[in-house]
Amino acid sequence: MRFTDANTPCSVCTPTRYALLTGRYAWRGRLKYGVLNQRDGGMLIEKGIFTLPAYLKQKGYTTAHIGKWHLGYTYQDDFTNYASAPLEPGPRAIGFDYHFGIPNNLGSAAKVYIENETIWGLRSTMVSPYGKSYYSGEPYHGYNAPQRVTKNVASDLNKRAREWIFKTVREKPDNPFFLYFAPAAIHNPVSPSEEFRGTSGCGAYGDFIQDLDNSVGEILDALAYSGVLDDTIVIFSSDNGGSIGYREERQARAMGFINNGIFREDKRTIWEGGLRVPFMVRWPGHIKAGSVSDRMINVVDIFAALQDLIGGEVLPPQEAGADSFSFFDELVGKRNEDLARPHMVANNMEGVMAIRMGPWKYIEGVPAKPLEGKFGKAVQRQMNPQLYNLEEDIQESINRIKDYPEIHESLQAALDEIRSARSERASVSRERE
Repeated sequence: MRFTDANTPCSVCTPTRYALLTGRYAWRGRLKYGVLNQRDGGMLIEKGIFTLPAYLKQKGYTTAHIGKWHLGYTYQDDFTNYASAPLEPGPRAIGFDYHFGIPNNLGSAAKVYIENETIWGLRSTMVSPYGKSYYSGEPYHGYNAPQRVTKNVASDLNKRAREWIFKTVREKPDNPFFLYFAPAAIHNPVSPSEEFRGTSGCGAYGDFIQDLDNSVGEILDALAYSGVLDDTIVIFSSDNGGSIGYREERQARAMGFINNGIFREDKRTIWEGGLRVPFMVRWPGHIKAGSVSDRMINVVDIFAALQDLIGGEVLPPQEAGADSFSFFDELVGKRNEDLARPHMVANNMEGVMAIRMGPWKYIEGVPAKPLEGKFGKAVQRQMNPQLYNLEEDIQESINRIKDYPEIHESLQAALDEIRSARSERASVSRERE
């Protein structure tokens, strides 16, 4: 089933990853804007939050995270040294049995892999800064451990995921399992593997997309080889809309690849180009092959949908997944409009919030991120409030806020109520027929 109205709760990665694993908007916690940086105090998921992997472990699942993490390790302030093991709490503290991946982005200063609570292959705690990182110009962290090679990260993660699947099925053939596989492609720096360089016809960015496609194929092949492919639900999506501003992405557009299609703008923004994502679910024998759904869903809804599937009910929002709505009924062809999410909140890199309800999208325009003004005084870069009818204007080209003041007021009130409440889902009955 392919969803044509699938969304993320934020147009950058860390808040969406947080929402996937907690069923909760990240702005309800400490991350009001932006992504988790190296000096943000470590682990973003708060103590006491009931997570998706913890829920699945309670149901007997073996769980793993392999790939990009970007949710922090430890609760230390100003945390920068990954050699100061153990990196606890980390993924295993929130319900994963196994973790192997990169701590942040491909171009981040830590050019190593993390396995469970330590740097993979760590030989000593010595750290020697060298080189320059891709983004902020900070020196790479020269750890005394194997340094990852950017163009090989995709194949390294594929191999580790396949090995974990083989091992889990072999050692625990009667146990269900959950793998959160988070490829580093296609995030900048654009660095396709040698295997796919020059093969896409759309430059390096197109080649990198083929690395991502190959990763999906590698996972499916591992499931098939293990004899569990047709008994496994596979969900494919993204943490934000595509980026269009970097050189390789501009080159791909010039060669005919139109990233984000008809949607306005891209990653980091509050527009649909930053929030709309591909979303496909495969479950043979239960989901009709080739089916398409126009239901409005969000990555944050995966938690509730899997509860619905596995446990036959969705836990109360006070217990888990406060902002997560199940779309399980849609997957199995039993759409129940009473269970659909009535509205959806999103924010951008600067913390500007928007709410969708029916055909309408209202952008409040007020950022959470302060910017430094003259004499050190904090100022905010504020947008004008905007209102769009997405059914009539999917490209968000005509601001209708002056034409529909009553809708503007209604959506502002709804947004204020959701922000002040513990959860968006609390006001909606979750009883199933």
